[in-house]
Amino acid sequence: MDSLKWNNTTWHTLHSYDIGDSMKVEEIGSDKRNDTRLDLSLEILLKNQNLGKTINISTSGVYFEVITNDIEAFTVGTTLPIKIAAITTTPGFEERKIKLDGSGVVVRSDIMEVTNRGNKLRIALKFNDTLNIIPNGI
Repeated sequence: MDSLKWNNTTWHTLHSYDIGDSMKVEEIGSDKRNDTRLDLSLEILLKNQNLGKTINISTSGVYFEVITNDIEAFTVGTTLPIKIAAITTTPGFEERKIKLDGSGVVVRSDIMEVTNRGNKLRIALKFNDTLNIIPNGI
């Protein structure tokens, strides 16, 4: 199980499985990001019931992979509602399952490969607002 300690809270992935090498998104030239990206593999549920996996996440956005037959649903500029599943632990407290709930705008969409299950896409999503934390939301 992958984990990360952040602000006295340890974040764990719910289900960790290999979707390829973890990678950090890097822009050529100057990096405009102000937020630290965390390489975490978390389940992400999209409005159309597609299930994906995060590659990295920050307070301002998420980079994730999804397999779909509906490429148009992930066009740059499209707003997507999302839910991200996670488990938190805080020293002295039990683990808690949570969902991070919100929406964001697609800022990049890349077709990585075509599989027999659909098109494997990598999507960069900029959050519209702070994500809501839903305790025991899984």
